[in-house]
Amino acid sequence: MLEQALADCGDRPEGGTVLVPSGLTLYTASLWLRSNLTLRVETTATLLSTATGKGDSPASSIDDAPMVYTRRDSLMAWAHAGMLNGARCLRLKQPLVGWDDCAEWSHLSNVAIEGGGTLDGDGDNWYLKWATTHDSNQRPMMLDLLWIDGLTIRDLAIRRPGYWTIHPTFSNNVVVVNNTVVTYGQNTDGCDPDSAWNVYIAGNTFSTGDDCIALKAGRDWSGRMVNISTANVLADKNYFLKGHGVSIGSETSGWIRNVTIRDSKLNGTNLAVRIKTARGRGGGVENVLYENLAGSVLAGISLSLNYETKPATNATATPEMRGITLRNLDLQAKSSFLVCEGLPDSKIEGIVFDNVKVSGASGQTCESCHIESRHTVKPQIKCGDHDLAN
Repeated sequence: MLEQALADCGDRPEGGTVLVPSGLTLYTASLWLRSNLTLRVETTATLLSTATGKGDSPASSIDDAPMVYTRRDSLMAWAHAGMLNGARCLRLKQPLVGWDDCAEWSHLSNVAIEGGGTLDGDGDNWYLKWATTHDSNQRPMMLDLLWIDGLTIRDLAIRRPGYWTIHPTFSNNVVVVNNTVVTYGQNTDGCDPDSAWNVYIAGNTFSTGDDCIALKAGRDWSGRMVNISTANVLADKNYFLKGHGVSIGSETSGWIRNVTIRDSKLNGTNLAVRIKTARGRGGGVENVLYENLAGSVLAGISLSLNYETKPATNATATPEMRGITLRNLDLQAKSSFLVCEGLPDSKIEGIVFDNVKVSGASGQTCESCHIESRHTVKPQIKCGDHDLAN
């Protein structure tokens, strides 16, 4: 019923709306959205996934999320479809190339998911049961939204994914506002723009089993060959509870650049600032501003090019990090103040701490990293202006 409604109302020049009215719970297998379409789940309505991961194939709890060619863990791969999906791969390359085997994608534009209601993935068993005997990267992303130009997700309660929750990929002009995202379990990130550009994430509340927000741009060889960056991202006035706050990486192969995270509160979050990548990824992170962040965290700041310790590799696969500014941070931390971990062949440089105050923890690690201090920075930084040799 719902799939037919999306087909009937989508792809119309004048636009169309599919309504899940208040008080109604609709159960659904994987759905594919259309262009010029609004899916409106109204207040007290719930869209509930039947692809729960509770059984073993060919049970409906698995088959209701059919296998599709998509991006998983920032790699092009075959995996189970999301609860709500964007583009499809229409035609495979011949011969297959490995890094991206799709020769032709469909493309969508002007898509909105909204309404004040609840999207419920009922996905706990994808990681509690199914992933223990299968490839965990084949789990479904909850909102797996590829190749959409003009995507809005707003005013929703989003719950219980089996993997990453909101996953705009190869998408432009993305708006994620005024949602409450609550997840538990392994790799259940809140919002993961992945090779996406012109992204606005604002006014949301996140409590997650992993990263609250994580910016990504492809992974390793596949990511370098696809080579599509994540760029022009503003995360503004969000509220972070459980989870890793706003992370960048570790999937940086296509580069992540021009990012601002500002005017947000943290309450028991694992980290306030987390930028991570590793040898083998390549690409890197540049031109990032974290500004006006305040609250309580487990640890304060982590900048690492050695997220997964690996042997030295060629220059193409060695990541870089530069042009990172932290301004007006006021944090209460429990375990550590700072980790800044570059590589001997790729130092972290161009880092500025401007009026950064972290109380409650002073521990810091600093290798192949240089940070410039401006105005008040407490505690004093070991790899600051006074220690250029680091």
